[in-house]
Amino acid sequence: MDRDLVLGSSSRMPSSIVDVDLSSAADHKSGRQGIGSTAPATKRRWPRFAVDIPVQVRLTTQGPTRVVACEGQGTDLSGGGLAVRADIDLPVGAQVGVEFTPPHSDQPMIFRCFVRNRDGNRYGVEFITENDEDYRKAGELQAGLAAMNANVPLS
Repeated sequence: MDRDLVLGSSSRMPSSIVDVDLSSAADHKSGRQGIGSTAPATKRRWPRFAVDIPVQVRLTTQGPTRVVACEGQGTDLSGGGLAVRADIDLPVGAQVGVEFTPPHSDQPMIFRCFVRNRDGNRYGVEFITENDEDYRKAGELQAGLAAMNANVPLS
């Protein structure tokens, strides 16, 4: 899966944005959803959008406490999470920080996330929303993605 890994920052913006659903048959049968599942998009809480954006991933380790940071690429962005390719070992269930600039904005956003699934160096992270600021940021992201989607010409 390293073939798509791009480390460092990139100023590339997607030429268009589309809804995507990356689910697997096993996930669909089990009722799980995540990277590689074939669950119908209607069962998702938020629509996903194909993007290619640089992402900074930060993991705080325990005893001694230290912060490990890594550059990665973000794809499949939604109001509730993000798929990230990064050359870092993140256990499923870990809490991490991600920072990225959404395609519809010139301002970076920082979210606390849980790692929900993993396939090699590709991670599905879910934004943690437990206070007013978290909800505000997630809503702002979701509104920006929806506005971008509305402006994509139909082919």
